[in-house]
Amino acid sequence: MFEYVQERESRARLEPRTMAYVVTTGETYPDDIDRLTERGENQILELARSRVVPGVRTIYSCSSKAAHRTCEILGKEFDSDTAKKECLTTVRIPDLKTRYEEAIETLVKMWNDETHSEKNGESLLEARKRFGDCMGEIVTKHVNDSFAVVADPMIVALFDSLVTGSPIQPGLWIDMGHAACATYEYARGWSVVMPPDNSYLSDPTYVSESLPEHHF
Repeated sequence: MFEYVQERESRARLEPRTMAYVVTTGETYPDDIDRLTERGENQILELARSRVVPGVRTIYSCSSKAAHRTCEILGKEFDSDTAKKECLTTVRIPDLKTRYEEAIETLVKMWNDETHSEKNGESLLEARKRFGDCMGEIVTKHVNDSFAVVADPMIVALFDSLVTGSPIQPGLWIDMGHAACATYEYARGWSVVMPPDNSYLSDPTYVSESLPEHHF
């Protein structure tokens, strides 16, 4: 005679998660870092169709042209709402206008000293805190939900260092890819699910390609 024994449920219950997808802008022109190249726009389309980012209902970006255009493309592909938040802007560097070469001496000083800032600007440390506070504000509106944020590669590198506890070093930025996506989970604090990555692109490009040589 066989005795019937009921097995206990071995699978853990799946709880809702609060997820943030942080996307860097597509490739920009070397002499105009606020405008996407045709390849940059195609990178964003490829990102949207790669399913690296699942469909999200809301995408946030700062008001820079490159970030706004990136957000616009993703919003159309995902049929998502888009919103601008000034606190997502990249590091405030007064002499940086259209290309990195204009502010190369300042950039070198800043990456050598995370507390250095120019007049009317901010340091890398200050920018990292500002962006982190902004992400904290956004996440309160999306508890147990997901959202996406589009930002400049420099500030994305700083946010990743904040989450991982990594020191602020230039390699974080110069090795950052365009149209890269990172995934973070929030539960009493941020944790990394997937670090910034654009290796899924058929034609990936990186910040280092738009920087003057031999400075970092």
